[in-house]
Amino acid sequence: MMTLTSFRLPVAQLDKVLLLLASMVVLIDWLNGVLWYTFGSSYSLAALFKAVLLAGIISRGWQLCRNQLYAPVGLMLFMLLGPLYVSVVGGQYFLWQDLQLIAKVGALLLALAYFGIIAQQQPVAFLRWFDWFVLGSYTLLLVNVLLGIAGYGGTAYQPMDEVAQKFLGIKGFFISTNELSALLLVLTCWLLLRAWQVRRWCYPLLSVASLLLAGLMLTKTGLFGTLLLIILIPLLLTPRSYYRHYWRRFLLLGIVLLSMTLLLLLNLNALLQWVGIYDKLVFAYQQRGIAGIVLSSRDYYLQRNFTTVAEHYPEWLQLFGVGQGGVRLLLKKYFIELDLFDLLLFYGLAGALLYALSFWRILVLTGSRLAEASAAAPVLLLNVLLLLVSLLAGHVLTSGMLWLPWALINVAVLAQSVSNKQRFTSEVLMLPEGTANERPA
Repeated sequence: MMTLTSFRLPVAQLDKVLLLLASMVVLIDWLNGVLWYTFGSSYSLAALFKAVLLAGIISRGWQLCRNQLYAPVGLMLFMLLGPLYVSVVGGQYFLWQDLQLIAKVGALLLALAYFGIIAQQQPVAFLRWFDWFVLGSYTLLLVNVLLGIAGYGGTAYQPMDEVAQKFLGIKGFFISTNELSALLLVLTCWLLLRAWQVRRWCYPLLSVASLLLAGLMLTKTGLFGTLLLIILIPLLLTPRSYYRHYWRRFLLLGIVLLSMTLLLLLNLNALLQWVGIYDKLVFAYQQRGIAGIVLSSRDYYLQRNFTTVAEHYPEWLQLFGVGQGGVRLLLKKYFIELDLFDLLLFYGLAGALLYALSFWRILVLTGSRLAEASAAAPVLLLNVLLLLVSLLAGHVLTSGMLWLPWALINVAVLAQSVSNKQRFTSEVLMLPEGTANERPA
């Protein structure tokens, strides 16, 4: 592993420690799974590690960027009110689970603020560090899936009595398949855009590797998200002038892609059977139609959970949320697995506001830098994809695995923007006196 001293980041000692801990976060998630599958318990390795990391981020961030922390920290405190009330009045102690989930949801904005300051101090060094972080994490995913193919770790899904599935998918030593597929999207996005910019011959290799990883996980998020990134990233990174000069080639490419899409649709049944998710999708369609395929019955749990809570809790408490414990007392499956609605049900208006603030900040960060950083457009596409996933499949903002890599890839856009501005400024300063103000004839 590359050491932080090799990047010569001129930051405080605590910042170096936090960067070192951040470098290890995906590895810790993997080791957490190794302990789980080996000994039957993870001993809260990942939770304790991330608690230390998050405490350091808040402590150091309060010194460097306090104004950016007020809103997320304030909303996180308000999110505790409803669950605390239910815990005290109901005599049920699920507050620890709520503390963990609130920390996961707020961690994205906390990391975004803190690492944003670090990236602005030394943008080139940060980008170099982030390249190695992504490459190391992606390599770990490849090793993990190889171990999964060899029979180690767990399957992506549990067998269903109603569906005969010969292949249940592979997740190796990671615990959550849905969170792992979202992490794959983040890592794939950065590697593909860097490969297209620097090592274009690597692009098809990374594309095939990512599609294989997503296919082995058997998640719609991983498969369709990865496919969209592979197709759209080259188009987003191509200058507009190139489209104007070679519009005939792009027209021909569009016709080829349309023909391939039609061919895939005509052979969709065979393709889904080859991937291994055909029987599961057919069963979902028979149960709840198109909504069953898209939402995997989450619409049923959405209606049931909100109806049950409305019947048992007063309206004023629903505004503050009833916490996981409040729903868990009434229903066995208390998670809807739709991020916005889970947060609204558990933590009321404060949870919904934190959800909105999180996506607002990352979308504004990338959208406002489209002209300044080439990475902005692909990362903006990634953010939109993750927004859709969070609304349709969940496990995005509530993910314990995703918040740090997701924050870092958005900070990388900021770092690239700052680096480009610094390079432009230095080039202007190097011009002969008076030349910078001259206009072309």
